[in-house]
Amino acid sequence: MIKIAVLGGTGYLATLIKNQNNIRKNKYFFFSRKKSVKSHIINISFKNNLKILKNYDVILHLSGPNQNQLKKNKSLLKKKNQITANICDLCLDYNIKLLYLSSMQVYKDYGKNNISINSKINKKNLYSMSHYMSEKIIIKKFLNHKKMFTILRMGNVFGFKKFESIKKLNDNLIHSLCILGIKKKKLFIKNPNIQRTLIPSQIFVKVINFIINKNLFKNSIVNISYINLSVKEISQIIKKRTKLLFNISIDIVLQKISHDKKFYIKSNQNFKFNPVYKKIYLEIDQIIKFIK
Repeated sequence: MIKIAVLGGTGYLATLIKNQNNIRKNKYFFFSRKKSVKSHIINISFKNNLKILKNYDVILHLSGPNQNQLKKNKSLLKKKNQITANICDLCLDYNIKLLYLSSMQVYKDYGKNNISINSKINKKNLYSMSHYMSEKIIIKKFLNHKKMFTILRMGNVFGFKKFESIKKLNDNLIHSLCILGIKKKKLFIKNPNIQRTLIPSQIFVKVINFIINKNLFKNSIVNISYINLSVKEISQIIKKRTKLLFNISIDIVLQKISHDKKFYIKSNQNFKFNPVYKKIYLEIDQIIKFIK
């Protein structure tokens, strides 16, 4: 059985992994700097007791500040860098594989033009830079060590089977649009043609398990994309599903209307999906039902 330490164990993505169907090959353990009353969360200090992770096979690094936290406190960027460096040192000392979750938002043209691994980086956004700087630290640390890490540049993960904190819903694009649509009965979309790469929660969990089970640690960066939709298209799906489920009508107001142009995100051969709209509808339905 593969033992995986999940850092950032109280966050949204960690709850998706925790609430997945049982995976016989993998055993996940959840760690957080935040003291939690939840029995499945183990308290950890990234300065003092990282060595409690030395007997794990894989570290899944989800820890780090979100956009709002960085806006309020820029010093969190430096702390994130130090945490990432410490985790890399631990992995090297005890031969532990590292899986780091980055973001599509590192790209300057995300949602505006075609994207590949070599596309320009957004160096003006603190959240983008927090991920990009962590990526650079990981690459440098493992420069002379093969098959140790994989970096996933993820799109917008959405949905859940079971959600543990309604306070975190607004941190997610689709979740926040569902909340606004149901509460206000109106969605005002400022940039309707901006596209986002969407990843249903079940696909996110599938990707994580696939990498770990297949031992796909090739010191590489991988783009993870399931489907690209404009904010206008996302809003229209939410409108349709809300009407179908609860007969609630949502008015969509588009500020800037122009011709839709689909953008392409180049992905690794192992992670190319044929998107199924039914999966997207099921995840959005779950969100709408939970909010209602």
